[in-house]
Amino acid sequence: MKRSSLTLCLALMTVFAFAGGIKVSQGKASFMKNEGTVNVVFNWKDAMWNNEKPVKEQWNDEYDAYVEKGEAFFIEGFNKTSKKVKIVKDTSADYVMTVNFSNFDRFYSVMSLVPGNKHKIWGEIVVTDKRTGEVICKYLVDEFKGGRDFSIFDSFTESMTDLGSELAGTK
Repeated sequence: MKRSSLTLCLALMTVFAFAGGIKVSQGKASFMKNEGTVNVVFNWKDAMWNNEKPVKEQWNDEYDAYVEKGEAFFIEGFNKTSKKVKIVKDTSADYVMTVNFSNFDRFYSVMSLVPGNKHKIWGEIVVTDKRTGEVICKYLVDEFKGGRDFSIFDSFTESMTDLGSELAGTK
């Protein structure tokens, strides 16, 4: 009985540890297989902190630094992982990617060899064809866990890098 209880407990911990992430909720991510460019637009206006207060209020004086660095690290992570589609700062790009953040949270992870602060991110990412305006793909970001650092700010920027990188690898 003890052995089966331990096995069940370990199985549940594994399921909960890997729950969440990035999933295609509409359309197909097949555009990622084509050569092309993406112009990215970030929407922070509805983003909440721990479903309690706006991130602008939570980050207060550091809000602009979080937004600026977060966007730059997202782009860096995406471009580093993506083989064919690249994010560019050019309005004549083939696609427009709108990243709508809805919630952020932070927790301290002790379940690894290197403990540290990690972040969770929720939102929706919509990719449209620039020429036709057609929605190509929608991604649901559901409790994406990323980053790990003792510094809360560095953990956040690492989580944004991880988000961009995982998005580029989603099929």
